[in-house]
Amino acid sequence: MNDKMLDALSSAIFVSRATLTGEAIDTDDKKLRASGLYPEWVEGKHAKGEIYNAEGQTWECYQEYDNTTYPDIRPDNPAWYTFNRPLHGTTPETARPFVPVQGSHDLYRAGEYMVWTDEKIYRCKSDTNFSPADYAAAWEEVSE
Repeated sequence: MNDKMLDALSSAIFVSRATLTGEAIDTDDKKLRASGLYPEWVEGKHAKGEIYNAEGQTWECYQEYDNTTYPDIRPDNPAWYTFNRPLHGTTPETARPFVPVQGSHDLYRAGEYMVWTDEKIYRCKSDTNFSPADYAAAWEEVSE
């Protein structure tokens, strides 16, 4: 079984358990735990609230767009961040690679986790728009 299949299976189990207990998938962390079920991003129209995976991240569309009309809105282009925000995990298990902050919509909040370029997991100690390299005091390495 490959990693994608394992992610989908783990996500399906999480969503099934949540459904059985009436728990909503309503936080970034829960959405990340279900990320194996979200589709890969494709070109076209995207609605606010839509969730998809692209470039090793799980993203939420926070402003509707159609990239067939505006082709610069794609994961490898700066315009992407105007319409999409990365989901941030609140556990080491849901940590995703660090994404530079573009605005208040994707600020790292105290208690959120990310994977830095050294492959280590860091926990945000105070709300910040800076990386560990730019403002180390806002981050602490998580021991495994």
